[in-house]
Amino acid sequence: MAKAAGVGVGTVSRVLNNHPSVRGETRERVLAIIEDLNYRPTPQARRTLPSEHPLIGVVTADLHSIWQSRVIQGIEAALSGQDFGLMAFALGTPERAAQLAQPGHPSTLAQGLLLCDDAAYRSWSTQEHGQPAVRVGTAVQDLDYVAVDNHYGGQIAGEYAATLPGEIVGVWLRGQQVPHERQTARKGFAEGVESAGRQIMQHIEIDPHDHLHRVAGELLDRLPQRATVMTYGDQLAVALMAEAQVRGRPVGGDLKIIGYGDHPQAALVGLTTVHQPLEEMAQRSTELLLGRIRERQEGAAAQAQQVQLLTPRLALRGSA
Repeated sequence: MAKAAGVGVGTVSRVLNNHPSVRGETRERVLAIIEDLNYRPTPQARRTLPSEHPLIGVVTADLHSIWQSRVIQGIEAALSGQDFGLMAFALGTPERAAQLAQPGHPSTLAQGLLLCDDAAYRSWSTQEHGQPAVRVGTAVQDLDYVAVDNHYGGQIAGEYAATLPGEIVGVWLRGQQVPHERQTARKGFAEGVESAGRQIMQHIEIDPHDHLHRVAGELLDRLPQRATVMTYGDQLAVALMAEAQVRGRPVGGDLKIIGYGDHPQAALVGLTTVHQPLEEMAQRSTELLLGRIRERQEGAAAQAQQVQLLTPRLALRGSA
């Protein structure tokens, strides 16, 4: 039935159970297929249908990164006191991402989806949308989204780096799969430095799969004695600080290091970094999604695209 109607198994289940989250047009199409096939669910079949407890689906690249951990915290904060469960899907591989667009994927059981990954968004874009979705972390044209203004984040880091002595060095990821937010932060950093009348002496690109501590050692070998280093993320910045300590090279003096993200470890080691309000971003994304779900349940006309761009800030600590 799901294949004939061009919807997911979860959508058919909700129609059979008269769930209010299914749009009228979709409901009528599924009911017509049910009538054509003369389908009558048995009591045993009804008992095996998925639970109608409302669910929010989170679709992301992985479930183990620091970024995703902070996002999940924000989602859980938004769902506190709400009658919604949470299920997560780690795509991980292109094959898993492709499965997201297939009828019957478990994500169709959710009343709404939070798309936290480019692959998830691309796969979602290829299917008929049986439920509302919100893009988390990146601006898109056809969905509600909440994102961080990473261009501004890079810019304030660049403006600050320009006030510090020594050569300015930027360390970035290399490759075609670099996330958009990393690219915009890099562009903003360059503009921030140049707007202050300084120049970036070196742009160093590294492979995203390189071992961070090995990269940190190679970077220290290449850096001038007096340098301010802007890294694409906190993890590399922390590794660079650790390697400098091993070599007896004080951080915060002639060598200054700036990270990006402000993950929990940054405050512990005294890393100056750009704070990304990831928990707030995820919480607001979830609240937008819950609003869209309520629209469908109440049969209200859908509002225009809703977007929110959050402002990062510079967290000044001892490393720069």
